Formats: sequence, C-alpha cells, structure tokens
Amino acid sequence: MLSLRPLIALLFLPALSLAQDLDRSLLHICDDGDEWPPYTYYLRYNHQPTADLTGYSVDVIRRILDKHHIPFQIDLLPWKRCLSSIDSGEQYLMALSASKNPEREKQFLFSTPYYQTHYYVFYSKAKYPDGVNVAGQTDLGRYRLGGIKGYAYSALTAVNKDAMVRTVDYPTLGKMLLADRFDLFAEDYEVMVGLDKLGSAHIISDPNIGRMPLPGMPGNAFHMIFTRKNPRGAQLQQLVNQELQQMQASGQLDKLLNRYVPR
Repeated sequence: MLSLRPLIALLFLPALSLAQDLDRSLLHICDDGDEWPPYTYYLRYNHQPTADLTGYSVDVIRRILDKHHIPFQIDLLPWKRCLSSIDSGEQYLMALSASKNPEREKQFLFSTPYYQTHYYVFYSKAKYPDGVNVAGQTDLGRYRLGGIKGYAYSALTAVNKDAMVRTVDYPTLGKMLLADRFDLFAEDYEVMVGLDKLGSAHIISDPNIGRMPLPGMPGNAFHMIFTRKNPRGAQLQQLVNQELQQMQASGQLDKLLNRYVPR
C-alpha cells in the first residue's frame, strides 16, 4: 500500500521552512494616530484612553505573532509619517489597515484582505433637509467634498480627490461640514460608529448630521501592508497571508470580527 505520510509531509514543507527562518527580533508596527475603531484603538478606562491598544486588527496580528513567538510593538503615528517609515523600511515594517491603490501597490506589499468597511455619505441636515441627491459615486462630483489628509479613498474611483477639502481628523471633519466649508463627505460607516462609541467624534450621534449608504459601492477591502525595502517585509507578508488563510478557513477571523462588529 502506498504511504501518504511523505505526501502529507511535503504539503507542510513551506510552512515549516518559513517557521524555521523567521526573524524573531522585536517587530515595530505603526498605524493611524487618529485611531481606527473598532479595528485599532486605545482601550478606555472611565472614558479616558489608556496606553493599551485593542481592536479587531490588534487581536488578529497578536494571534499571528504570538503563535510564532515574535515580539512586537504597535505605535499610532500621524498616518503620513507611518506610511513614510514603512516605505523606507528602517524602523516600522508594517501597518495593520490600508486600502489599495496603484501608487501604494508600488510602494508596499499587501496581505490578503481581512475585513471590509462600507461607505456612507454624511451631510448637514440644515443645508439639505430633504437629503442629498446621490445615486452613486459619480454624483459626488456635483458637491464640494471633504476628507482627511493622507487618506487614499481608493474605492472612490469616480471622484476628483485632488479637489477635496482636506482636514486633520474626524472631529474637525464634522465641524467643517456644519460650518459649510464643504457640502458632504464619504467615510467608512463602521469607523464612524466606533469613534462615536469611544466619544472621539460625534458624527453618528450629532442630530445635525444626516447620513445614507453610498449606493452601488461594494465593501471597501482593507489589508495589512509591509515594507518592500527590508527583506523582513516579504517574510512577514508570507507569514501573515499563511495565517490569515488558516484563520479564515477555521472561522477564527469571523469570531474575532464579531466581537467588535456584531452582525
């Protein structure tokens, strides 16, 4: 009888080889300093942020790196500084949440997508008491759009992003909307809900701000990104993709996500 053991062993050779060759020095990870709840944010105690990070993305990367005994540190930085550091491949070698666009794909290595968000349009009820006339993202061009500095808005392919009125953070985005600095903005609904729950921004709970799903938009996929300029980046990409595939197949990813984004 033909033994299957040699064949089974061959299937696990890539994983075993990767595990043996892993760089287990301290890994520095950065992410957006404005927080990205419910994916990456500071744990609150009595409504005050602590120094401890939590969230779906933090849980996922912790499971992966702890499994392979890789120590790590996550720092929340200004987003542009985070991306620049990963691009240089010197101190920070990866980030937990980024969307794809052609420019970024030239700069960074991407993991497989491991969660998605959904775009909503936000507007001033005082200015648009009957709502806005948006049947798809092409209609956004008829309005003055707001946005956050450094954000790619990769899924908004029909939008002139150079014409966006950019601001520094989400609380300011809401204030500028109500001050009529622009007409509306499109952002990730799950993150807006997360920020509202934390008390960091009150866009969802502000009775003066209306919202609606952006029609015709699929989910906005997010990935972990890795440096191209340090060999450890490709190793991390391979490790993370291997583990994400296993976590997806086992249902572990869904269980972790449901802790933060209940269905």
